[in-house]
Amino acid sequence: MGAPRGVKGEVRFECFCDSPDFLRGVSRLYFDGSGEKSLAVKRYYPSVPSIIFEGREDRQSASLLTGKTVWFDREETSLPDGVFFNDDLLGLRVYDADSGETVGTLVSVEEGGRGFLYRIKGEREYLVPAVDAFVISLDLQNGIAVRLIEGLEVG
Repeated sequence: MGAPRGVKGEVRFECFCDSPDFLRGVSRLYFDGSGEKSLAVKRYYPSVPSIIFEGREDRQSASLLTGKTVWFDREETSLPDGVFFNDDLLGLRVYDADSGETVGTLVSVEEGGRGFLYRIKGEREYLVPAVDAFVISLDLQNGIAVRLIEGLEVG
């Protein structure tokens, strides 16, 4: 969470979703991975992006949230068909779209200057932009089909 904005407890935040609009239906945000510490969302402003939490409607109590990381419950969101959370992709087999040969395993999804990058480790290591030109198909059962070009290998 960022610094308070205004006097009514509004707190700015950096969104790690595709868009701040994604969180529009989320009613609670969690301050721990186990889901025990949470605050109810009173008002959400995706255009800024910022949030006012119930019970934190003043600048002083909102300022106590500065520097905190929050999570949402996946059950409060829905994804379109064929769209996945990045965490669900980790560990998937990555294979060459043309030959079917295994390239490696997806070990991380990183943010690049223009979008996400898939770090793939096998006999070699690759950093592949997560765009249609390189990621041909993605399926949680079969894995990720990629088309590699020179310059994507990092190690």
